[in-house]
Amino acid sequence: MPTFRYQVIDAKGKESRGSKDMASKKDLIAYLRGEGFIPVSIEEGGGINTSAISKAFAKSSAKKAKGGKVKMIDIALFCRQLATLVNAGVNILEAVDDIADMANNARLRDILKQVAEDLRGGIPLSDSLRKHKVFSKTLTSMVEVGEKSGKLAKVLADLATYLENNVKLMRKVKAASTYPMVIGCFFIIVLLALVLGIIPKFEEMFKSFGAALPLPTQIVMGVSRFMIRNILYIIFGAVAFATSFILFKRSPGGHYIYDKYLFKIPVFGQIYIKIVLARFFQTLSTLVKSGVDIITSLEISTNVADNLYIESILRGVRERVLEGNPLGNEMAKLEIFPRMVTRMTAVGEKSGQLDAMFDKITDYFTDEVDAAVASMSSIVEPILIVGLGFIVGIAVTAMYLPIFQLAAAMMSGQGA
Repeated sequence: MPTFRYQVIDAKGKESRGSKDMASKKDLIAYLRGEGFIPVSIEEGGGINTSAISKAFAKSSAKKAKGGKVKMIDIALFCRQLATLVNAGVNILEAVDDIADMANNARLRDILKQVAEDLRGGIPLSDSLRKHKVFSKTLTSMVEVGEKSGKLAKVLADLATYLENNVKLMRKVKAASTYPMVIGCFFIIVLLALVLGIIPKFEEMFKSFGAALPLPTQIVMGVSRFMIRNILYIIFGAVAFATSFILFKRSPGGHYIYDKYLFKIPVFGQIYIKIVLARFFQTLSTLVKSGVDIITSLEISTNVADNLYIESILRGVRERVLEGNPLGNEMAKLEIFPRMVTRMTAVGEKSGQLDAMFDKITDYFTDEVDAAVASMSSIVEPILIVGLGFIVGIAVTAMYLPIFQLAAAMMSGQGA
């Protein structure tokens, strides 16, 4: 029984290698697919069997999930798989067609089928990808560079890493913001329960005493009565405010003002700008490493910032670089870039190693985001808990003061 050496990838795109005794390549492909792997290469003392790879993909038994929205992680997996197949020598058309057959996301599967049809018609991969909004300008520009330079597999691998890092960054931010949001919602629920439910019950009981109530109790009950009587107006006002804010934010001028003042929010503002700059330099680094010129890289990376205020600043930097000014000098004029970052950029320009410097800057901002997110959780959590305790403490104290007074009066009466 011959021994076969094989290379496979799992559903997440992770590569692994091994060897196994099998009667034939067909049996080995069936075995590997049954274990949940996708064969990339199979060797029996010779070269790579690309036809076996295509058949393995085409006949893959991966489950087809119903999908509507194509997530960034889906695009990252597509790039990783395509890079692996192209690097293994599989024809680009066959690779896209086979990945489409095994795609879990229904919408992405349909899109890749259309891309495969374009490739059959002689349309370049980058031009075909540009027809679909799920593929960003960053991705299509890098693919075009990869096609022209003959380094498509490497560019696709860099793209996959870039997208995976973006996903990790967003997950960290989401995970850090989830706990404060949960505490904040609990805070509101407790406050409404006190004002609309518990305090009115105590008010009915205190009326039966017929005694004068302490000032804190009167204030708390007055707030409760006001909210109960005007609950519809309060709800209407909150909805009107939220609607006005959304409309304001959607307007060009309002969106710009909103994006500008996001950076002035205590704690959150500093974290937000670090996230924006981390994404900007990560995109810039990936583009420059792939061979995209610095002017085009700046243009594409600016759009990734997803903040009108920052985008306007970065476009100004690009325009001045286009006029022949050094990038490091232009960045040094802006407060949003730390001095260390501008110096590293200047050194990278002089040494001709901008891509390496952008990599280091990306690592710097990624570490800064990690530290900032961790500190945010440690700061916001106690603030919310103390705030919740303060509100509950005031309400409880105000409700129990009359009871304590009544008990004191009864004890003094018995003593007399």
